[in-house]
Amino acid sequence: MPDFKIVKFLGAIFTPDFNISNSLKIANIAVEILGDKLDGPPNILNIPQNAPSEIPRIMLSSSDKKLNVNVSLSRTNLFSEVMPRIDSEGIDLNEYSSTSSLFFSEFQKELGIRVQRMGFVTERVKFRKDALTYIQERFCNKNQIEKGRPFNNAKRFEIHSLKNYPWQNFNINSWVRVKYVPILMDDRSQIEPVLLVENDLNTLPIEDDAGANFTDSNIRSFFDKAQGEIEEILNLYFT
Repeated sequence: MPDFKIVKFLGAIFTPDFNISNSLKIANIAVEILGDKLDGPPNILNIPQNAPSEIPRIMLSSSDKKLNVNVSLSRTNLFSEVMPRIDSEGIDLNEYSSTSSLFFSEFQKELGIRVQRMGFVTERVKFRKDALTYIQERFCNKNQIEKGRPFNNAKRFEIHSLKNYPWQNFNINSWVRVKYVPILMDDRSQIEPVLLVENDLNTLPIEDDAGANFTDSNIRSFFDKAQGEIEEILNLYFT
């Protein structure tokens, strides 16, 4: 399997009934759960309750901007993202998986909010000169990439796959996206080809499971185990 570098992590809980009446209280609870991990200045916005539910009301971060928490009525995100660079460090997924497990389970328990859905998303990259042809040769029939065939001489190429299946007492959607992406380097004088893989593991949306109500123990279990499921998925695609 290619030696991928993780460049994005996103954990999310979806809260369709959330009513933010005291933003400062909620921000303080988030900071208390994660301690000095959220040591940057808070940003609490004065957004009316009847404004679009996806607009963040509370934005918190670490002082180095590596960890971020956004709270809106419809969802709460915990995320980190780094620029994909050849010589830069990637994200430590073990650290962010355990942080999200702690944060979301305690956040739900402290506020008593209904969590209808959960999501765990990663993006990882591998710099390789043959990224485009690697994807084609691995996932396409040879006669579809030869001269005169539909995928020959493509400038961009990607595959998407969605599966739905029971897993660890959850019903989940599993999105996998494998892409060739050209990355412009810092000096803007060179483009490097990148193999990018996005894994999106999430429980069912409200239109498919309107009554879902995940407890703090359900949330902890999902975020503790999602990383292992993604590793299994990657093994299916690349070994």
